[in-house]
Amino acid sequence: MLKKANRLKKRYQFNYVYKAGEHFVGKAMVLYTSTSKTKNIKVGFAVNKKIGHAFKRNLIKRRLREIVYSEIPNMKQQYNIIVMARENIFDFSFSELSEEFQKLILKAGLLNEKIS
Repeated sequence: MLKKANRLKKRYQFNYVYKAGEHFVGKAMVLYTSTSKTKNIKVGFAVNKKIGHAFKRNLIKRRLREIVYSEIPNMKQQYNIIVMARENIFDFSFSELSEEFQKLILKAGLLNEKIS
């Protein structure tokens, strides 16, 4: 589970990332990034109601949280990130979602230089 210090929760935080940041599009998700004033990386998740009922949206959020949680040690700090699920996300397995997230953070330049 993500620590409280690593979560985006407020609407104004999400709006800032959407407006001031960059976005990187994948097949199953979109990654929004912006620099942060805090020293920790902060992550938020956005799952649209078009994807399905609450249990489906929560399932997607749990999968995305686990993927991000496993990658946080390899990522640069001082960034705000929003992971937005696309409507076709159920067409992908957990491992495919994990690979896509890794590609997106590499494309965004968020991996530590030591790791990559």
